[in-house]
Amino acid sequence: MNILTRIRRSERVARTGLAIWGLYKANALSRRLTGRSDERTPNSVHEHSAKLLLNTALDLRGVIIKFCQVTAARADVVPPIVSETLKQCHDAVPPKDFPVIRAAIEREFGRPLEEIYKEFEPEPLAAASLAQVHRATLLDGRRVAVKVQYPDIEEIVRTDLANMRRACSIYERFDPQPMDLLPLVVELTQYIELELDFLREADNADRVRELFADDSRVSVPVIHRKYSTRRVLTMELIDGIKVTDRDELVAAGLEPADVVQDLMSTWVRMILAAGFFQADPHPGNLFVRRDGVLILLDFGLCKELPEGFGLGLFELMFSMMTLNESAMLRAFHELGFETRDGDSSTFLLIARRMMERSETGRFEGEFTEEMTDELFEAVRENPVVKVPSDFVLVGRAFSLLSGIAHTLGSRANVLEAMGATTN
Repeated sequence: MNILTRIRRSERVARTGLAIWGLYKANALSRRLTGRSDERTPNSVHEHSAKLLLNTALDLRGVIIKFCQVTAARADVVPPIVSETLKQCHDAVPPKDFPVIRAAIEREFGRPLEEIYKEFEPEPLAAASLAQVHRATLLDGRRVAVKVQYPDIEEIVRTDLANMRRACSIYERFDPQPMDLLPLVVELTQYIELELDFLREADNADRVRELFADDSRVSVPVIHRKYSTRRVLTMELIDGIKVTDRDELVAAGLEPADVVQDLMSTWVRMILAAGFFQADPHPGNLFVRRDGVLILLDFGLCKELPEGFGLGLFELMFSMMTLNESAMLRAFHELGFETRDGDSSTFLLIARRMMERSETGRFEGEFTEEMTDELFEAVRENPVVKVPSDFVLVGRAFSLLSGIAHTLGSRANVLEAMGATTN
């Protein structure tokens, strides 16, 4: 990436940051001039700011898109309208032209594309913030999917992260932030360093495949190490039905409720039993073979959970089901929640808010999107100073699975999945 490109990216990030800052300052000034006592920022300001950030991300691509995706997942930090707006980054990433991808592969392997792959489809199967995936065939006839990292993405990442840290630091130093974004940049830095190393992703895939070696209901594509590097990942191509395509599942003779049960059992086993899980189970990463086998893809974002996390999560769920408030407090502490003033009663308020989303007033086994939204809304309104990122990732994963279940006309019940897993 040349100096002019770095300057252009820095200028665009600075311009966007200044525009967002101006929106919030104008709103604060308006409140003072009109004498309004309501200090809440209108949703229109949050939404306009989010759209400015989204447009910048789609123009610059790279880590800015990843930042939007991480921000969208942190509903405990940002207002719901911001989270909803930035979720578009999951589906709106335009692919790179094929000559760019060809050049990247040939540079990585040091030889022509035709010496590696017998066939290589120019149109990608999917495009994301850091890479895109193409269907191909090896010289020996094996069908594969090839994930190719975008050229110069590592330098782009360094430039963009430096720009965002600088912008957030300026906000923190000179003006109270309407949203606490610097911790998100720190969190993003940790995740993106992991996702840029495709050999690590291959290790993650192998680990999850080994975990389910005794479970014929789950399939993880085999990685072809000979044709994989830190920037190119070649894996077994497994055709399947998109997990949210209910009509196609039914046409294949599959019962959507069984698919949901298998999904939940799979993530319960990873999170509660193994303490290691694929942390991004959105519909683009999940397919179902016509014989009902669940296909898991994309292991760039996998998380090793701290020892005892699974037990703490189970205790939280069970205490919310039995309305045992002392056990709730113990579970929140075990999971790593902290309050600014050390007052644990805040956790009970949060738990009650979550349970209000249930018809019975107690946890019934499903982490719905509404329940997790209520959790994060309660967190924003109460003096919680630390929400462990592990809990956020797990909550987001269960929320995504709940959304898939509802699309299929079913429910994603964690407790039922736990029972099925232990049988």
